[in-house]
Parts: sequence; structure tokens; C-alpha cells
Amino acid sequence: MRATALVAPALLLAACGIGGGSGGGDAATMAGPCELSDEVTSGEPVTGEPQGEIVLQTTALKSSFSEYFDGVIDAFEKKYPGVTVTWQDDPGDATFTQRLVTDAQSCALPDVLNLNQTTAYALYKENFLLDLSTAAPDAGADFIPSLWDSMTFPGSDHHYVMPWYWGLLGIQTFNTDLMTKVGLDPSTPPTTIMEQFDQSAAVAEGSDGQAYAFAANPFTRVPSDWQFMDAAITTEDESEFTFADDPKVLAWVQKYAELYRDGALPKDTLSSDVDVTQLYSAGDVVWGSSIPSYLRYVQETNETTYGKTGVAPLLDARGAAIAESQLVAVPSTSKNPATALAFARFLLDPENQKAFVSDERVSNFPSTTDSMDIPKFTDISGDTPLDQANRLSVELSQEATNAFIYNWSDAVQSAVVSELQLAISGKKGAQEALDAAQEKANRILADQD
Repeated sequence: MRATALVAPALLLAACGIGGGSGGGDAATMAGPCELSDEVTSGEPVTGEPQGEIVLQTTALKSSFSEYFDGVIDAFEKKYPGVTVTWQDDPGDATFTQRLVTDAQSCALPDVLNLNQTTAYALYKENFLLDLSTAAPDAGADFIPSLWDSMTFPGSDHHYVMPWYWGLLGIQTFNTDLMTKVGLDPSTPPTTIMEQFDQSAAVAEGSDGQAYAFAANPFTRVPSDWQFMDAAITTEDESEFTFADDPKVLAWVQKYAELYRDGALPKDTLSSDVDVTQLYSAGDVVWGSSIPSYLRYVQETNETTYGKTGVAPLLDARGAAIAESQLVAVPSTSKNPATALAFARFLLDPENQKAFVSDERVSNFPSTTDSMDIPKFTDISGDTPLDQANRLSVELSQEATNAFIYNWSDAVQSAVVSELQLAISGKKGAQEALDAAQEKANRILADQD
């Protein structure tokens, strides 16, 4: 299970009927066309004994985790005998956000929602999410502090969502044998993105075309590379893209193009959907995925490559790992907000999260500090590449932060990558391509508004 990706699912918010701030009436009493209850709009904490009926909606979890959720629901209903929780599960496909937006505009959202970050932001912009900072001021008490503190939307210091299970970006995996063959020292792996690029140049020089640094397609490297470099990708409120104006991004593109020109990257992967996991497992590239759990695939498919795998952090200027989180929210349109809020917090309490992530099928972290205190995270005694990756990930998880760029939609990703591919292949100058990419991205952003 991988948490939400840094690249959002495909959507144009305006086309779904969401966008342009909290218009459509008095934002304090309305969410889109829906009138909100006095309980939600009072400006006071939502209180009261849980009772009545609520609907929980998760995303693509029912087929594998029915026993777990049935248990959580049964425990909540026993704790509060007057409550009935109905569970439904959305497949989480490409039309997920559109379905949720349609439900929102019909004033028919479930009471407790499992959301990705893009969908959450779309609902937030039209006041469809309960303000937790007002309704439940102590809601963040159990969560990993760095994760909770970073879980706000652009332009607001209030919390509208709670983090659930999440994945981590901030490590590098590399083939130590290939590094040695091209004259690199695997005991001193790069500590920044540009250092990795510098070492990648040695791969081209020392392998005679027998190995490459990484796949050429920049699709999986942006915007995460730029985030780790602490580049100015957008304005603070995410109202405008600014990456083309950052010298660090320009240097990144220029160096990327040099690597491609000099043979450090496999040319047939520039515009392909080739999986870097497969390339790495086959022993064709030095650097593999930054997702620790992918090492299970390498272990299963090529024991030789797996045995030569090194692991190290790659945090660059950020100095902290990036959390890719699934979220839980209570819609502001819930007719039973006290019960919905109580159940959301019950689902995310340390004990229930501990039980969830203890399942061997779950490769993600829990979002509460106390849930990390289980053997799965505390008793990693082996020294295999996967053990090393897991141990490092646990260490980095304690200060990981949410860095999601809410307006970096799939449309923006495609527009930016297409221009970067032209620059990398030498068909456009680096600055020219960046300027064109930024113009396209801002045009898409304007259309969303």
C-alpha cells in the first residue's frame, strides 16, 4: 500500500464545479449550495454524546481489510449503544474527486471521509470540510507533531483534515557494485540531488554504456526533486507557479540535459512509462526507487541485485522526509457532526492505528506517535537492504512533514514534464522550456479558478 502520490490524480477542479475560494453565499453558513447546521457554524467546539446514524466512506480498502473495519465499527457501536455506523468503500479510481464533488454539491457527502489530498483541498475551498481547529481544538494531540503541524491548506493555519496512514520520501537506494565499477565510492553516496547528478556523470564515463544512473523520464522526479532542493515552486499561497524563476531549478534542468546527452541515462526511457523498479532490479541503473517497500520486489525478482543494494538518506536542503498521506475528514454538511467527529477520532486513535499498521500487508506508517511503538518499527534487527531501509524510514518518520503542492494537478504535471523532456533531449533550451512550462502551468491554474 502506497499513500497518496506527490502528483495528484487527474482533474481540473473548475470542471468539477469546485474552485474560486469560498464563494456561493455566506462562507460561515453555507458550503456550496448547502446550508450548514447551527452546530457547525456556532464557532464553538462540537460536543455531545455520540448517537444516531453516520456513514463512513473509505477508499479501496474493503476487499482486503473488512475484518479490521468491522471490528472498529463494532467496538465504536458497543462503546456508544445509540450509534449505527454504515460503511461504504469507494474504488478510488480516476473519477474519485468528481464523484465526491458531485456528492458535495448535492449536499450528500458521507459523514466521515477517507480522502486524498487533492480531493480534500477541492472540498475545503468550498467550505465542505469541518474546521477542526474550532470544532475539536485538541484533535492534533496524538499525531506525530511535525506531520500534524504541516497538515494545513495554503493560506490557512487551521486544520481541516487528520492524517491517517502514510508513506515516506527521503531515502535513496543504489547498486553498490555498479557504483564501484564506475569509480564511485558506495560508502559516500550523494547527500543532495545535484551531488547525485554529479555522481551520475561518472556512470556515463565509467560504464561504456553498460549501465546508467537512472531512468531518463523526469516524470517521477518532479516536483519531488525540486521540493527536496527547497526550490520556490509556487508562491506561498500557491496562487502562482514560480519554478522557472528559481536558479536551482534551472541548474537542475541543465545538468539533467547534460547527463542525457553524455549517455548517463537510457535514451529510450525519456518519454516512456518504464518502471525504474524493473530497471533497477535488472541491474541496469545505479539508483532505484525512493519508496522503501519496492525493495520487496527487487528481493523477489533478482536476489543478486538485492544483495548489492545500499541505502542512505537523501534529504537535500529540506533536511526532512516528505510524508505522502491519506487523510480523514468530517464534512461540514454532516447532519450528525458530533458522532462523525467522535468516530473519526476513534478510527485514528493510537490503538486502532497500531492494529491497522501491524497487518503485514500494510507498508505504511501510522500518524500517531504512540502507534509507532510496535515491534514492526522498534525491533528491526536485521541488516538486509530492506531492514536498512525500514530502520532509516522509521528514524526519518519522526520529523517528516507534509509537502503536498495542492495545485500541482495531473494536468500541470503533464504540461511541465512535456517541456522538460524537450529540454533534456536538447530540442529546447533549459530556460526556454522552463518558461513555457511555467506559463502552461499557470494557465491551467487560472482555468481552475
